[in-house]
Amino acid sequence: MNVSTIMSKDISMCGPESTLEDAALRMWESDCGSLPICNDAGMPVGIVTDRDITMASMLQHRALWEITAQEVSNGRAVFTCSQDDDVTTALKTMLAQKVRRLPVINNEGRTVGMLSIDDIVVFAQRGSRGMHTPELSFDDAMSTLKAVCKHH
Repeated sequence: MNVSTIMSKDISMCGPESTLEDAALRMWESDCGSLPICNDAGMPVGIVTDRDITMASMLQHRALWEITAQEVSNGRAVFTCSQDDDVTTALKTMLAQKVRRLPVINNEGRTVGMLSIDDIVVFAQRGSRGMHTPELSFDDAMSTLKAVCKHH
């Protein structure tokens, strides 16, 4: 099963110079917990989460409209997957990097969606007592979910 089958396609994004206030409003309006930070060409250069916003507000003692998305992404690597990748490849990336969300890119490197552990869990299926092998196994999804949820 390809990532494009289960990814969220209608997503909000922000730019590096977007304020955290703007990012938080976009998250609220889109009912999501993270936004890819994209350059002018639509390529992901970071990711900002609701937790990043909360922690920046508390630790920096500055208003959200004074802090940019770029400041909180702070040069952290952004891990992505391709829309053509098999979901198990994306699971391996999530597991290895201990991330819950991956911006999905097309062949030109532009952001075309977001894949979250939530999307994966929703599509995961159990086999019928070994008689049926699902495209996205429940066991693989749960193993990844456990790994990214574990405190580190």
